[in-house]
Amino acid sequence: MTESRHDFRGGALLAWGRRLAMQLAMDPTIAHKVSQSRLAREIAATYVAGEDVGPAIDNAADQVLKGLDVSLHPLGPDPVDLAQARRAMVRLCGVIERLGANPAFDGHAEVSISLAALGLRVNDDLARDHARQVCQVARDNHVAVTVDDEGPDIHDRSHRIVMGLLDEYEDTGIVIQAARHDSLMQVRELAAPGRRIRLCKGSYTGPRSVTLIRPHDVDLRMAACLRALMTGPSTVMLASHDPVFVALGEQLMASLGRQLEFQMLQGIRPLEQRRLVDIGHRVRVYLPYGHDWYRYCTRRIVERPGNIWLFGRSLVERR
Repeated sequence: MTESRHDFRGGALLAWGRRLAMQLAMDPTIAHKVSQSRLAREIAATYVAGEDVGPAIDNAADQVLKGLDVSLHPLGPDPVDLAQARRAMVRLCGVIERLGANPAFDGHAEVSISLAALGLRVNDDLARDHARQVCQVARDNHVAVTVDDEGPDIHDRSHRIVMGLLDEYEDTGIVIQAARHDSLMQVRELAAPGRRIRLCKGSYTGPRSVTLIRPHDVDLRMAACLRALMTGPSTVMLASHDPVFVALGEQLMASLGRQLEFQMLQGIRPLEQRRLVDIGHRVRVYLPYGHDWYRYCTRRIVERPGNIWLFGRSLVERR
């Protein structure tokens, strides 16, 4: 009981600290000063594919030439009305059409979409309709789609829409966050032949009733989910930079005689990405792009402070 009480207090304190850090980082004065600094923009250029879609697609083409697959993800604030949501959907469809028009991307390109970015915070029907349109354009252009998971406040609504999408667009990728209490149950319920499932630790802070608090518990659940996925019928996409889970993925492939796809963020462990490609594994690089890079980088660090170590090590590797 005492340990449980300490876990609860520690988890609540951690969540409070993250909220405070995010509020401070997003203070307009602080955000403006930091985002305009040359150092911040140099660092962001390592992890963000570009502020505009043109440079992002050029970046993606370079990655494909290196033997990597790509997943483009637009950055930006969530729409708050129908017009904003429609513009976001139209822009995303335009990106998909540009990818589809370039033969170099055939079989190598994906877009990672957020239902919140397509209007989920406006209403569910709007997000559902926009997601269907995006998936249809992607199918017409031979571009894959994975729907990112959302935070605890809209997770259930997003999940219902994704399950409906799978009825029409069965090749749509779905995401399971290992840190959620129901992650292992989701693995078992969602497993299906050919279904594309991305497994990640999860970067959203949630209440203790929804998410695991202790990093060790998250790691144990991540390992259990990965083993369950690899012994099931789904197409497995492992989104992790953690050497432990990369090694576990390689071990499971060797022992089970099947493949998985490694997924990593642009700029994180580039030498490891190269190693995996050189020995014949499939690696997909997640390429966020857009003017909202400051919020993206800040959330990555605040939600998972361990990312500071990953970012710092990657900068050293590049120099």
